[in-house]
Amino acid sequence: MDTFAEPYTRAGDDISLDSVRDHVRTLEARHKANGVQLSGRIIHVCHYLPVTCTITSIATRDGILSPPPTPPRILSDVPPSPSDEVPQISLPTQPERWKLAPRYGHSAMTSGIRSLSLTHEQLILGWTGDILSPAGPPDGNDADVNPSTGERIPSVRDRIPSSRISQEDKDALDVELAHYTDKNALEPETSKPITYLPLWMEDNVAHGHYDGYCKQTLWPLFHYLLWQDVATEHASADANYEYYEQANQAFANRLASVLKPGDLVWVHDYHLLLVPRMLRNAMHSGAVSGVGGENGGDVIIGLFVHTPFPSSEVFRCLPRRKEILDGMLGANLICFQTYSYTRHFTSTCVRVCGYETTSKSATATSTSASRGASVVPRSATGTGVGPTRGASLTRRGTSVKGGAGVEKYVGIDVQGHVAAVTHCPVGVDAERVARDTLRPGVQPKLDALRALYADKKIIVGRDKLDVVKGVLQKLRAFEKLLHDYPEWQRKVVLIQVTSPALTDSPKLERQVSELVAHINGEYGSLDFIPVHHYHQTLRKDEFYALLSAADLGVITPLRDGMNTTSMEFVIAQERTKRSPLVLSEFMGISQHMADALQVNPWDLGDVAAAMNRGLVMSEDEKASRHAALHSVVTTHTSHTWAAVLAKMLLSQINGQNTARQTPYIPRDNLKELYDNAGKRLFLFDYDGTLTPIVKMPSMALPSPDALTALEKLSSDPNNIVYIVSGRDQAFLEEHLGHLPRLGMSAEHGGFIRSPDSAVWMNFTASLDMSWMEEVAEIFRYYTERTTGSHIEMKKSSITWHYRSTDPEWGQFQCRQCQDLLENNVVPKRPIEVLVGKKNLEVRPIAVNKGEIVKRILYQNPGVEFIFCAGDDKTDEDMFRALLLFPPSSIGKATMEPPLSVTLVDNTEHSDVELAVSPEGVFTTAVGHSSKRTLASWHVTTPEEVVEHMLFLVGETPQGEDLKGYL
Repeated sequence: MDTFAEPYTRAGDDISLDSVRDHVRTLEARHKANGVQLSGRIIHVCHYLPVTCTITSIATRDGILSPPPTPPRILSDVPPSPSDEVPQISLPTQPERWKLAPRYGHSAMTSGIRSLSLTHEQLILGWTGDILSPAGPPDGNDADVNPSTGERIPSVRDRIPSSRISQEDKDALDVELAHYTDKNALEPETSKPITYLPLWMEDNVAHGHYDGYCKQTLWPLFHYLLWQDVATEHASADANYEYYEQANQAFANRLASVLKPGDLVWVHDYHLLLVPRMLRNAMHSGAVSGVGGENGGDVIIGLFVHTPFPSSEVFRCLPRRKEILDGMLGANLICFQTYSYTRHFTSTCVRVCGYETTSKSATATSTSASRGASVVPRSATGTGVGPTRGASLTRRGTSVKGGAGVEKYVGIDVQGHVAAVTHCPVGVDAERVARDTLRPGVQPKLDALRALYADKKIIVGRDKLDVVKGVLQKLRAFEKLLHDYPEWQRKVVLIQVTSPALTDSPKLERQVSELVAHINGEYGSLDFIPVHHYHQTLRKDEFYALLSAADLGVITPLRDGMNTTSMEFVIAQERTKRSPLVLSEFMGISQHMADALQVNPWDLGDVAAAMNRGLVMSEDEKASRHAALHSVVTTHTSHTWAAVLAKMLLSQINGQNTARQTPYIPRDNLKELYDNAGKRLFLFDYDGTLTPIVKMPSMALPSPDALTALEKLSSDPNNIVYIVSGRDQAFLEEHLGHLPRLGMSAEHGGFIRSPDSAVWMNFTASLDMSWMEEVAEIFRYYTERTTGSHIEMKKSSITWHYRSTDPEWGQFQCRQCQDLLENNVVPKRPIEVLVGKKNLEVRPIAVNKGEIVKRILYQNPGVEFIFCAGDDKTDEDMFRALLLFPPSSIGKATMEPPLSVTLVDNTEHSDVELAVSPEGVFTTAVGHSSKRTLASWHVTTPEEVVEHMLFLVGETPQGEDLKGYL
């Protein structure tokens, strides 16, 4: 994949909205035909509900109670009627508890979500936001006004503490939201329902999460600022993280309570980066009814990050960097605005966490795809015997069948769970914006602006008053325009509108005001003001009139994700001047709008020159550029963005098919079969199975719990316990040699030491090992050129380790070395190349873990229980060796003498009948349930392997709390 020539959008995303929706329907139909369970629901998890909630049945601010309704007159106080008729008393109508209104902001995301109601039932889960009271502004002062509705935006004093909201009021809000429809949204009668799910959080958690960690730590970091740049000198990058974690957990818990098998889940933006992992943890533990666990289905989780994502050198400054990245990687699909953000994220995962990238394919138009593995679903009879024993797994490579429609994704491999990473640009609701430009109030204001500046060129800018929006740099560039191009003095005006930011910045506001005053003093006069600065929120009519009147739009933030103003400018200009647009190249949307005049906002001369070019541009060039921009803006809309997201999530099911999930090992069933078995066999890999993977292999020491489990298991005379590792003999004897009844196999089956024996048997003694020096020479060549790498020489194999190198350079060198070995050495020698975790190993073909497992089993045919655990590709040889039974087999299996017996023992051997039944074989992969493996079961971490072994022998773990990745 060419990182510098990657298109901004993928092939197939630039088709019409109807075509994308047809594609979605086709995908769903094919998935259902293939037995994949789909619920037809999309659940959107947003920080806020797109609704403001004002309560009318509670005390107002400052503890002053709202007056109660006038009570009815008491009948005894009413004089009797001469006719002795009881008068009919009209009881007052029960007032509504809640007043709901659309929330201002995030209009592109909200309109995109609503557009999906044409094809899917939708749930929108979000925080209620601050609960508001209906009271007017204090002291008669004016409050902020919502530009869309003209309604007052309540101030801080109008907020009601969440602790004062009763459960009855909360229940009433659920009822109100169930019947709520946005009057501003034009939804067809054929739309499917949208359900709003409110999340209640305590005020200190909600504001510590949003105003604290999100706005003071994450938001600056994602915009290439560090927290001390936007806060006080006492700012801490870790402050409020506990609130961020608590809030994300609250979202995950609420989401888990409404999930159904086959749901599509979209988590939106940087406020909720921990939710994907937390939700997957809940699914893994079986806490979600009908989803995950041993027998449940699965849901597909997507994460869309609306902000920029910084380079790895910036992101690695974050103290909680690994927690944030691991949280994001719990998703099946992670999506950003631009390809450059996906590169930054991928590089960060590789460099900061040490994870590896992989190529991932998703077939969008063909009915089947081979991804190098075929794992058959568990039997519908519920016997729990795991995948059919005839499954196959290729050792290397990915094969995709089906021809057209194959989509490629970069994947991040985390313990076998592969999270796909891609990009998809957000647009605006072009039809709604076009309608808004035709509002009755727009034309009069447009005529007024034209009359006011009849003989002037109008440059328009509209930004939040925020340090990253580049308002100061824009003003300085305008000053340079007037200085370098004096012909524009008194002939051009800059109308700069700055809407209030979420957090006040008095210093920035003062700097802007001083700079505006300086420019007006230098280039203005009593009858002319070159810069008109308005620090206020415009009403919608004023906003579109200003965009329509402009001769040039200038939007030059220092860093931004999607900027809707640039796209609204293009749509507003369609009916007027079709004026050009100056855009910052540091905006996520800039690659999307190549026909704008793109500039570096820090280069004031470049920006001033672009302003001049835009002002003198010919009408033909204006029309040409505008037509191209208008086509982009009206094609890649918020509706198209949402539909493409749904399509990409559905495409992931081919790679993360719920029918191919390896189930979690059933502890109770394991214990029952263990207790009932007369003789038992245990086979353990070492690195990544009994101990976690560490940066230095010499530091991978067995934990006290692991030693306890091995000692207890091996001391039972009915148990046969082996460590089948790639480690050499010396390492295994040093750390495990004190357990006399523990059998060991070293160097991937090259050597074996039986229990109660100190003698190692060498399986390579009769093999030609002359190839080792040739391979060692190649490894030395790459070691010299890869700082931090080293060679590990064993008696039967040779391994090149690059865990301590630069991650991306090390991986690149590994692939180069692998290609050299496979193309020049492997065809001439009886060897094979294995790609491990941050290593490359070469070994004889006849030596592998599978042959050792066959030998052990052949020599112990009376075992009735087999437990085999491993975590990487070399352990698949063990799992393959234990595929003893054909599909649906219920009888006994027989075993031929394996090569590891016939080539070493100089005696005749015959077939043996095995005592074990299919239910008694527990091949267990360590990693995520979606990991491609031949194992019947999975656990998530090495600690869980140890925990299960301790459970079998009646012990409890003594170490730290066990926390699986996913």
